Amino acid sequence: MWITRQAKALERDLDGSAQKIVLLDKPAPDFHVTAIDGRAVSLSDYRGKKLVLVFWASWNNVSHSEMLRLGMLYQRFHPAESGFDIVGIAVDDDQADVKKFAADSKLPFPLVLDRRRELANAYQVRSLPTTLIIDDDGKVVYGSVGAAQGRQADFARHLGVGSGDFRMEMGAPRGRGN
Repeated sequence: MWITRQAKALERDLDGSAQKIVLLDKPAPDFHVTAIDGRAVSLSDYRGKKLVLVFWASWNNVSHSEMLRLGMLYQRFHPAESGFDIVGIAVDDDQADVKKFAADSKLPFPLVLDRRRELANAYQVRSLPTTLIIDDDGKVVYGSVGAAQGRQADFARHLGVGSGDFRMEMGAPRGRGN
């Protein structure tokens, strides 16, 4: 049954909708989950702030670079009074793999294991990594599929972070006017 479900998900991905952010400009589905470090995490915890949800997997190499970029972003631009937070949602089967990646990468934000793809399905995520920004009113205002290369300025604008500094922090060269 699991194989059939995965095969059907792959078929959906091949139809071109894998790159589409279905919930853009719509209310984000609520969730109440436990992070791998044991803390409770829910969408309502972040009301009044912007929330970045990044769907990723330890077995997906593109996800690794995206998670590392977001970890650097968080460390650089996330003081205590920051207007945003990040939650990583691992679409993995093995919590040990997620914990190892988190420990090796020293990720500073909570990670949630989504073994059954309940969150990924609720947010209609079809490709990894997928990054969403939920505004302080709970609406999905930004989404991207794949690595954020080339989309840093738009991402930074939605978070209220200086795009020139953000691009430099994320490894993109700064050109004139940045």
